Amino acid sequence: MNCPRPSRALPAQRGATLIILLVTLVVITMLALSTVRSTMMDEKMAGNARDRDKAFQAAEAAVQGCLAKVEANDFAGIVKLTPATSPEPAVWEVEANWADGAAHSYEVRLTASGVASESGLSRNARCMVEWLGANNYRVTGRATGASSSTLVMLQATYSQD
Repeated sequence: MNCPRPSRALPAQRGATLIILLVTLVVITMLALSTVRSTMMDEKMAGNARDRDKAFQAAEAAVQGCLAKVEANDFAGIVKLTPATSPEPAVWEVEANWADGAAHSYEVRLTASGVASESGLSRNARCMVEWLGANNYRVTGRATGASSSTLVMLQATYSQD
């Protein structure tokens, strides 16, 4: 015959494990979201740095291209500008002087086809030459990156003997 076992009363459960687990899950989720945001920000910063580097290299190539023409005394297509007088803005500060087809600046094509997008730029780089007197010149190069808001301008001075 089976003997009935004495029944024991189960202790009352309070659900502390469930609460601890839910809090831990919320903390882990917040850490994961923070990591994803940080990674996305790093990607954006790296992309912006790459875009600026491309624009910098294009501006440097424009300056080198114009300096080579100045050194060879070949001003075909390049207007020798004179620096602006004091109250006027410098010629390289006037936005209209850098527009496509502007007479004050010279377009430097960085690819054989001359298409800016092939070099990863939104526009071809441009340069301008200012005659500073005697045989002294200031060459300014300007380029945009893949984004038209990325703008780099470089200057060099050149003296011929």
